[in-house]
Amino acid sequence: SVTRNNQKTRKMRRLVLLAIMFVAVLMACHETTIGYLITENASYDPDTMYVRKTPDPVLDAVRIENNAPWVSLRLQGYEGTEQIHFSVESVTSDQGEAAAATFMSELTIRGGGALMYPLENNAVPGTYVVSVRLTNDGYSQVVEDAMTIIVTE
Repeated sequence: SVTRNNQKTRKMRRLVLLAIMFVAVLMACHETTIGYLITENASYDPDTMYVRKTPDPVLDAVRIENNAPWVSLRLQGYEGTEQIHFSVESVTSDQGEAAAATFMSELTIRGGGALMYPLENNAVPGTYVVSVRLTNDGYSQVVEDAMTIIVTE
């Protein structure tokens, strides 16, 4: 009777061990995305940048001398697993789709989400609203209407 109980106990342990191994194998087959990306608090500060179509000879003397682009500050308030890549998702304009497309073709973005617009450009004076995409391994999110760029004469 004791031997029979020991055999039953051993069988039960084997079944439990097999069940645990089976569950572990199933869990290992499930792909989980590593890392994270949180953009709900992402914003530019300030969130408006002014671009003078005709640079001021006094205010923009250094910019003119170096042919330096107009540059925003970096995007702030996002969190995520490095490496995070930034891209311009879309541009809208009060000057219409053609003006927005021209503006977007000249707009670039660099590390940290800093937007750059060339000193010499083909922009039509007006207001441009930029949405920015952040992407890392496994995640991609858009910060809608993140920056307003006002191009003046």
